[in-house]
Amino acid sequence: MEESGSPPFRKLHFPVGLWINSPRKHFAKLGARWPSAASVKSTTSSDAASLPEAPSSVPSSLSHSTPSLAPPSPSPSPAFLRPRPANQQSRAKRLSHLFLRGRSNSDRDCAIGEREREIWAHSATPSSHHYLPPASSNAPGLVKIYGDALSSGANYRSLLANMHSTSRQLIQQVITRYTERERENESEDTALQKYFPEDFLLCDVIGKPIQQPDGAIKWQTECRRSVASWECPLQLVDMWRPKDDFERRFEIQRLDEYEREEKEKERERERDGESYQVRWRRSRVSSGGGPEEERGHRGRNTELRRSISDMNLSLRRRQGNVSNDPRRSGNAPNGQDRKNIVSMIATEGGEVTGSRSGGGETDRRTRAAEEEKDTCDLEVMSQSLILPPTDRPYFLLLQGYDQSKDFVLYIMAGHTHVFGRKPTFREREMDRERERKGKRPLKVDTYLSAPDLLVRHLLIRRDAAVPEQPRGQALAHPFRGGPVTLNGAPLYREAVLKPGDLLGLGSHFLFLYRDPRVTPAPPLALPPPWQDDMPTSYSPGGMTDRQEMLRLYLGSTESLLRFQAKHADALLQEIILKNSSPDSGGGALAPAYLLSLMTDYASKHLDPAILPQLLLKAANQIKGIVWVSIQKSSAVIPNQEADVELPPPSMQKLSSDLQPLMFWMSNATELLNFFQVKVEAMEKEWEFEVPGDPVLSADMDTCSEALAQLDDVIMHTFQQCVYHLTKTLYSLLPALLDTNPFSSEEKKKGKAGAKDRSGNEGQGDEEEDISSLPPTVAGLVEVYRCSLQLSREACLSPPLTSQTFGYLFFFTNTSLLNTLLERDSLFSWSRAVQIRTNLDLVLDWLQGAGLGDIASEFLKKLSVTVNFLCIPKTRLIQSSWSSLQEEHPLLSPSQLHHLLTHYKLGPTRAPPSSWAPLLGTELGGDIFESFLDHPPLILPNETPRLDLNQPIPSPELMKEVTRLRTFLWGLDQDELPANQRTRL
Repeated sequence: MEESGSPPFRKLHFPVGLWINSPRKHFAKLGARWPSAASVKSTTSSDAASLPEAPSSVPSSLSHSTPSLAPPSPSPSPAFLRPRPANQQSRAKRLSHLFLRGRSNSDRDCAIGEREREIWAHSATPSSHHYLPPASSNAPGLVKIYGDALSSGANYRSLLANMHSTSRQLIQQVITRYTERERENESEDTALQKYFPEDFLLCDVIGKPIQQPDGAIKWQTECRRSVASWECPLQLVDMWRPKDDFERRFEIQRLDEYEREEKEKERERERDGESYQVRWRRSRVSSGGGPEEERGHRGRNTELRRSISDMNLSLRRRQGNVSNDPRRSGNAPNGQDRKNIVSMIATEGGEVTGSRSGGGETDRRTRAAEEEKDTCDLEVMSQSLILPPTDRPYFLLLQGYDQSKDFVLYIMAGHTHVFGRKPTFREREMDRERERKGKRPLKVDTYLSAPDLLVRHLLIRRDAAVPEQPRGQALAHPFRGGPVTLNGAPLYREAVLKPGDLLGLGSHFLFLYRDPRVTPAPPLALPPPWQDDMPTSYSPGGMTDRQEMLRLYLGSTESLLRFQAKHADALLQEIILKNSSPDSGGGALAPAYLLSLMTDYASKHLDPAILPQLLLKAANQIKGIVWVSIQKSSAVIPNQEADVELPPPSMQKLSSDLQPLMFWMSNATELLNFFQVKVEAMEKEWEFEVPGDPVLSADMDTCSEALAQLDDVIMHTFQQCVYHLTKTLYSLLPALLDTNPFSSEEKKKGKAGAKDRSGNEGQGDEEEDISSLPPTVAGLVEVYRCSLQLSREACLSPPLTSQTFGYLFFFTNTSLLNTLLERDSLFSWSRAVQIRTNLDLVLDWLQGAGLGDIASEFLKKLSVTVNFLCIPKTRLIQSSWSSLQEEHPLLSPSQLHHLLTHYKLGPTRAPPSSWAPLLGTELGGDIFESFLDHPPLILPNETPRLDLNQPIPSPELMKEVTRLRTFLWGLDQDELPANQRTRL
């Protein structure tokens, strides 16, 4: 049975099954040199088709890799390449090249994983993994690289290379030569285009020059093969020579153009009705590696066994030799037996084809056609014999896009797994640009072939990547804009993925997620009959069930407002129009609460693209209403001139002006805090998105604009509130300096005013306190009381309430102090005591109202000035400039000098010399306080007070939420046929 020249089995210690299944003359063809690793292709392609190969040290459990969906490029036919003739040393090196050469192609094919492939590709030397030339072959050789991929009209460029020069290095040399020439020809101001070796491909082309009728020589290509980046062109030239009458040359081509041409050729083959899948598998045995993006790795450990495709090729070779070679007529029975075995396996209808005697030429042709069909069927059957892994999760394909490119199992080898499609040339350029900026996007682990998928479509994280999740559960994170379904329901945000769940990607792919480590295996997760996030009107079941579910939803106190994306604008208009004033009946924070319910539902259950637009529309609606309100209040303000007396202030008019302003300032503040939380959560969801994505940048700009609109609303309403309050205070403050609180007339006026206030308005503790105050002081306090009451009714944020009264007290301090310094007739002890008494009455009331700390801080300088004037005359005369300046540091030297100079000591008494300022004291400063030094408005940045995890807080809001639910239910009913509508 053994051929002459074949080594004995026992000496080789080689598996007998491998020797039998291998084609005859397999080792005899190794006469000269063992073929390069580039000439044997893997029978399965890897999911990371665009990455270099990995070392064989990766465990074999990783062999179930996601296959690449793009077939490799066609390889040169063996008809045009033949081995180099044997020399004298070839016999001695047969077995040494067989067992002592570097790492085999099948070894490398066992390893998968992006990181391992990169490490192997960059760290290993070509000679340690591929053909090892003899020591005398280190001399440089000349390689001509043809093609005009870099320069239009170029013919070829000659390069010096040695046996270890890879195709990637030669491409880099061509780019360098071309760039240098362009730099010499172009001016300094011209920007040179940058080229990268990854964008080009070196092709091994077999053809011959054809002389044209006009005498020109034209190259005619017979076949071509893409040279892998790690292959050495001079080694290929040394190992394989073209057939007679043919020549070889290397061409440089752009990668995207090469891929496009190969896809066009593949479509032509499909149109011609050829079975390209079978031809692809056959070519893997005899051809070299395709481009890196389309090269694959074996999914199983194949060091010691052959694939079904190899067995079929060997079988056909033996059958052909038996029938055609008269020297092998003695082995015909054995060959016939193997044909019978194949026929019994693959014949349809249960028929067993036995050996036939005679039959003539027609029978032999018929039998050959049946054997070809049986072989193809056996190959198809071998693809179904797949065992899933037992130590890691995997995805079982239930529905795909292209049967010739889709695989049954996709293994989740790492703790993260990204599904996507192959990027275009422009998308690869954008990724490289992001990497140069330090923003490295996620690498795709599995390339799928559907056109409606994104480059990065879905991210799965498990185990170490999500330590907060229990073992067996993973997280599915859809990338922005990628349609994904989980158990039949649209998936817009990250969700828990459990074994048995169904994942849909785009409109074509459907996977079943399995984790064999979880025992017992959970049941399949089928789509539930009714999702909680679906409108109530769409729930199936009988009419009675739907009516009951609708009643439960309408009467539920849960903080939930379901709606469809197409009804978002109508719902927004309904909320704003019916709750645009404090008298709407929903409560002080009704707009903020209802809009928060709407925003919360959209951020959890609707497409993420809806949320930024919803925030901006809500902010614009609120700003429009506030702007109209401000214009109305400004239209009734009279032009104030210096000689026109203002009418006495009315608290009722003040309340009507302040109420809508404080109402919207309070709601805008709550919405601003709530929107900021939602925007931060949205940014957190973008953690795995591609950095610098223009869609995400546009969404962030939209959210920022919405927050800026709410900032403007708060600023304008605050300014208008302060304007109305200070306008009222301006007419009441001077009386605080002129009123004598000790006179009997003022006390009688105070009692009469208290009776009127108690009969018309008076209720509460503040009213009882005001009743005992003098009328002038009570009028000032009434403004503070009205402001405090309106802020409480509007549920104004405490920080904004404090800032509002802080500005009022700043205005009170500045206005009274400037008036006091301007009227030197008040610079006496008796008048200062009256002012001090009135000021103490105001501060006592503010202390009781909870505003004492703020008032004491902003009225400090006025109090210090009045205290200075209240110093007894005898003590003041004995004081010196230094002591007075030390005791009253808040007074500037110019203000202190002004007070001492105009102090009323008596009609004939001059100021003492001790009051004179020290030499060098600066007295040129302004004695008046500036109104421009007011405290800045600081927008609150606090936790929202609206807690949507709690039930609806008030009956008024419950009534409004029920009304909106009924409104949305009516919109759903209008879109249904009459026989499917639900009646209450």
